[in-house]
Amino acid sequence: MKNIQFISLSVLINFAFLLSVHAQAVVESPLIWERQKASLGSVMEEYGKVTTEFFVANDGDAPVIIEEVETDCGCTTVDFVSDTLLHNQIGAIKVDYQPTGFGGDFEKKVVVKTNINPAGDTLYLEGFNIPYPENVASYYDYKVGSLGFRFSSINMGDVFTNEPKIKYVDFYNFKDLPITLDHDHSGLPAHVKINMIPAIVPAKSRGLLAIQYDGAEKNDLGFFDEQVAFKIESRGDQGVELRLLTTVQEYFAPVPKSEVNQVPRLGVSEVEVDLGRISSKETVHHEITLSNMSPKEVNIRKVVTNCDCMQFQLPSYDLSPGDKVTLTLTFDPSGRLGIDHKMVSIFSNDPLNPTRTIVFKSRID
Repeated sequence: MKNIQFISLSVLINFAFLLSVHAQAVVESPLIWERQKASLGSVMEEYGKVTTEFFVANDGDAPVIIEEVETDCGCTTVDFVSDTLLHNQIGAIKVDYQPTGFGGDFEKKVVVKTNINPAGDTLYLEGFNIPYPENVASYYDYKVGSLGFRFSSINMGDVFTNEPKIKYVDFYNFKDLPITLDHDHSGLPAHVKINMIPAIVPAKSRGLLAIQYDGAEKNDLGFFDEQVAFKIESRGDQGVELRLLTTVQEYFAPVPKSEVNQVPRLGVSEVEVDLGRISSKETVHHEITLSNMSPKEVNIRKVVTNCDCMQFQLPSYDLSPGDKVTLTLTFDPSGRLGIDHKMVSIFSNDPLNPTRTIVFKSRID
């Protein structure tokens, strides 16, 4: 009790001093992690554990001692060679993840506690579990030659021009022989690359295709429905065709709030147009006003419609500050009946709204 009273009295007497000491104690961690999140991609149960490493450097003057490492799942185990990092020394935390029978996205935490930071630095593992199906034939029922896939098309989703996107697609090798990719005769377009995981997939077993789509190499914007072809080696080459569904978007860096009014801004007079009741025998025309609402030049990269029945005319794709231009749209409803929706997408250099979509609604008689 005496010690407690003495400490309390000291706190009261030296309040300002203790505040200063506390402020000095709250310092940034001297540990610099190469990364704090690792993506394992798609992992399959039958191939066992997946291993990754987190590299770390001690940027401080004092030694850092790893006192404890905690994980939030028994499926994740950790190992490291040394528990002490000296000044400028680099160490590594090796993390093993054992795929589970539960399918879907996962995120696991690894907390590294040290003498410098008892609360710990948090590392993350993320990926997608693909459990082994009970019935392979019905699960991989879309056949492309001797390969079985789950779906007839592969949706790559949104791909941005700043970096390629990789999607992992599982398949089953129904052949009685192992297969591998024929990289010398792939036949793939320049914006698509494919790797097989593992490099050699045994007979009657599963593998992954790592499909990489490069939006910058595609050098176009909008939605694309593409057939891509490649070859696999086994006993005689076999051609494989896959259908890729992709929307390529131009990447723009985040705009600071202070610069919002200084970047190109495209104004669109209408984003939802109700044409009402129209006859299938009459072509409909509609005009949309596009305007430059900024002090910078606006460039319209591309205008796309989702149907050949919707045509457009745009006299200029460049708008100086204050300029306006008329986008004339012509809809031919012949051969159509009932409720109908059509879309027009406008791609521009407006970093806040790079893609503007106009929806046309109608009831065709």
